[in-house]
Parts: sequence; structure tokens; C-alpha cells
Amino acid sequence: MPRAGLTPERVVAEAAAVADEGGLEQLTLAAVAQRVGVALPSLYKHVPGLDALHRQLAILGMRELAARLAKAAMGRTGQDALTEVAHAYR
Repeated sequence: MPRAGLTPERVVAEAAAVADEGGLEQLTLAAVAQRVGVALPSLYKHVPGLDALHRQLAILGMRELAARLAKAAMGRTGQDALTEVAHAYR
């Protein structure tokens, strides 16, 4: 049975924190398991493996980028919208 309070979304969020703190090369399932306080085998109840975790991080990054770009463009048109989106993207 999965640990109470631990969800795939939380695992991905904690993986993102590990990658942000030490770089993507420091991201391991063991590091994420330690961070969320479970044994490594228990982590597999929430994520199928490191490749899947990398895919989920990419999706998270794309969603965050899309949200920032949308916020930057909101209420703007034309060149102003393009400029703000470019600044947000950068």
C-alpha cells in the first residue's frame, strides 16, 4: 500500500527539487526516496523508474513554462504581448 500523503505528483515535485539543487545528473531514485522518506523499492509504487521520472519532469517543466508564458501575455496584444512573452521565456 502506498505511503499516506505520497503521490506521484509529490514524487515529481521532490525530484524537481533534487535536480534544482544539485543538477539533473544528481537526480537518482535513491535521492528522491531519501528525500520523501521511503525505501527505494517503495518509490516504485509511485513512479515506474528513472526514465519515467525524467519524462514527468519534462512535462512539469513544459506546464510551468506554458503557465508563465500565458501569464505574461494575458491582457496584452501585438508587440507588447510578444515582448512580454519573450522576456518570460528568457
